[in-house]
Amino acid sequence: MIHLPQLSGEEKILQSRFQDAINVSRFKNQMKFIGFLDIRQQEILKSVAASARFFSWQLYGGFQEAERKVAGFFPDYVEIDEQLPSLFPLEPLTARFREQDKLSHRDFLGSLMGLRISREMIGDILVGNGFAVFFVLNQAVPPILNEMKKVGRVGVSISRGAQELEAVRPVLVSLFGTVHSQRLDAVISFLTRLSRDKAQELIHQELVKVDGQIRTDVAGRVEEKSQISIRGYGKYIIDAFDGVTKKGRLHIAAGHYQ
Repeated sequence: MIHLPQLSGEEKILQSRFQDAINVSRFKNQMKFIGFLDIRQQEILKSVAASARFFSWQLYGGFQEAERKVAGFFPDYVEIDEQLPSLFPLEPLTARFREQDKLSHRDFLGSLMGLRISREMIGDILVGNGFAVFFVLNQAVPPILNEMKKVGRVGVSISRGAQELEAVRPVLVSLFGTVHSQRLDAVISFLTRLSRDKAQELIHQELVKVDGQIRTDVAGRVEEKSQISIRGYGKYIIDAFDGVTKKGRLHIAAGHYQ
C-alpha cells in the first residue's frame, strides 16, 4: 500500500485521474482507460482501487509478461476475462532493420518520443536481432506508420502486428532456496548470489527497486508478489515465502525474467 506523503506531485495528479476513472465507470457505466503505467504507477492504482472498494478494473500490456500496462476501468456488465485483449485500445507494431545494425530499447524510445508521442502512449519495447516489437496506444499508430522511417541513423520498416513476439518475450526462470528472513538485503543476497554485505551495497547505491520504487532500507520487509529490479542483474518476482526449515530459515520461491 502506498501512502499519500510518499507521492510526488505528478503521482498525486495520477491518483486523481484513477479516482475520476473509477467514478466514470461506477456511476456513468462507461469504460475508461489510462495507459501505459509503470510498476510504481500500477501500485498506486491498486491502492486507490482498494480504498474505493472498486474491483472492476484490469491491467493489460499486450502480452502476459508485459511490464508497462494500460489500466482499464469497466462497468459491472462487462465480462472482462472473456474480452480482455479486445477491450484495450493498444496495438503491437514490428520494426525491421538490418541485423548488422545494433539498436537498443533506448534508441526506439527516443525515436518514438521524437515523434511527439508521450511516454504514457508507449508500452514495452522488445528488441531482437534485426527487429523489435513494441506496443502503443491506438492513436499513436498512424504517426508511427507514416513518419517513423529511421531509428537514430538506422533505416527501419514498420508493420502492424507482433509476428516475432515469441522470439523476444521474457522467459521466467524459477529460483528456489532459503533466506534468513524477509529483509530486503537477505532477499537481494539470495537473488544475486552475493554476500549480505554486497547486497547491502547494491541497496545503498540505489540500484534496487521494489514495485517500481527505489528502496534504500536494507532491513525493509519484502512481501510476496513484489517485483524487484536490480541494476546489472535483471528483474525478479517474489512468488512465495513458504515454510520454515529446521534451522529457522524461510523457503523462498522467485522468478528471474531473462
